[in-house]
Amino acid sequence: MPRPAWILASLALLATPALAAQVIDGWNGYKFGMSPDAARAIPGIIFGPYSAKNLMNEDVGSMSSKMAMLNGRAYTLVLFFDAAQHLNRAALENQITASRPECEKRFLDLVTLMEKSYGRFLAVNPQRQRSSADTPPVSLVWKKQGANSYELATVFLNGETASAWRARNIQGGKYVDIAATWSGKTDDARSACVTNLDFNG
Repeated sequence: MPRPAWILASLALLATPALAAQVIDGWNGYKFGMSPDAARAIPGIIFGPYSAKNLMNEDVGSMSSKMAMLNGRAYTLVLFFDAAQHLNRAALENQITASRPECEKRFLDLVTLMEKSYGRFLAVNPQRQRSSADTPPVSLVWKKQGANSYELATVFLNGETASAWRARNIQGGKYVDIAATWSGKTDDARSACVTNLDFNG
């Protein structure tokens, strides 16, 4: 007995593979492997001078700009290059003053945004209970948001706490890290909230 057309259409939808996640190949138009000159030639962002070595005199070159926009917010973008002057890392950072819940929301908004491009993000480090043997005491727990998991590390200081959220998407040897840090008193609405994205090739 032939199956109704709606059943066949439903089966076809189930058999259709999900869209593949975007490949981690850099950030925006800045692709891993390109030279500093090629990166500088991409229109839209103006970079400062290129430095061929880092502060420890290692062959790690970089150049930066404060003009990168992501999710409607201005970020500092730093491009890192290996000894052969090939781009191998793009790091973005934004800092505002905010409450702890606002900082966590900014982190979770970035996870949701990046999940649309790269797929699911996961916690990076193993969970651990708070230990008074640590100086200062630290705990690390895993949390969930939809299909994603992320970690929350809490450092207990005198009269305040520091919180650090982190999640990672890995594709072979390449990965994207999303992180946020905040420290202050629990009810403090004017502490620094720093959000970071780190694209590593």
